[in-house]
Amino acid sequence: MHKVLVIGTGGIGKRHLIGYSQTGRATLSIVEPDLGRRGQAVEQFEIDQRFGKLEEADLSQFDLAVICAPGHVHVPIMQACAKARLPFMVEKPLSVTMDGVDAALAAVAETGILARVGYIRRVAPEVLALREQIAAGKIGDLRLAYLNSSQEFPKYRPDFQRTYYARPEMGGGAILDAASHLFDLLIWLMGRPVSVAAMYDRLVLQGTETEDTCLVTIHFESGAMANVTVNQFQKRNTAQFEFIGTDGNLMLEHSVLQFGDTDAKAWAESRDYMDGLVPTEAHQARFTIQANAMLDALEGKPCHLATLEEARQNLQVALAAKQSWTDKTIVTIAA
Repeated sequence: MHKVLVIGTGGIGKRHLIGYSQTGRATLSIVEPDLGRRGQAVEQFEIDQRFGKLEEADLSQFDLAVICAPGHVHVPIMQACAKARLPFMVEKPLSVTMDGVDAALAAVAETGILARVGYIRRVAPEVLALREQIAAGKIGDLRLAYLNSSQEFPKYRPDFQRTYYARPEMGGGAILDAASHLFDLLIWLMGRPVSVAAMYDRLVLQGTETEDTCLVTIHFESGAMANVTVNQFQKRNTAQFEFIGTDGNLMLEHSVLQFGDTDAKAWAESRDYMDGLVPTEAHQARFTIQANAMLDALEGKPCHLATLEEARQNLQVALAAKQSWTDKTIVTIAA
């Protein structure tokens, strides 16, 4: 059994606790400063050790840390893990500024420990199929992508005004919180981003200091381009990602992957990867898949979860998007 320390037991922390519990391969300990949350976690899960502060835990006794604290404290926690030579997975975003990021990544690289970032779409069967088909050349050379992920966010997180989401300095908002999932997908499929142009604003949602809408255009080193659209107030839940190559198109709409290589209205191929599944259960199951992937990686098996460098590029895109609208310019991303 692997000794796993979950740092932070809020909404995402609970998902990870469920995921690692369901692997049957881990004993769980927690760090949670909030007494109420700590008590809830102990009641709900079989917890080995519990700590109010990270400093109270002897990190050297654990096999893996899962960092679920808000984004603005990720850097010092990653540094602490590197110092203790403790492998970790950190939730997205990697951080909320570039301050200390490169030093933390250098410290991790120096130790050679396993480190990944929690972009959960990377374990979704439909996304894996999408990537495999693109890599196999099914649509020729990938040159363009349109991604729209929009929904009525308060319906799914009615407490959003009281969470990290309401505060940009903690990693909330449409860009750092929601769009970063799409940035990760694009970086995984299209490579290194080199320039960004964007617009964003809080158009509807009240009670926050963050944007609820963004329009982001990205140019990649390969010459390919992508457009990302997010709003968090519309009634219809939209997740529509189209990838356009020289020989055809792939469309991923929620869990349905479609392929076409003519101008016919109907897609030539279509498959729903959630056919017969309950969406909420399938989403939680992905945290178990992700947990198993991390535990497999601890045991020396290959791991396709997001790397720290990919998450660094992701953060650069997010910060460039914010700078672009503030400065009214296209922002170049340094290598």
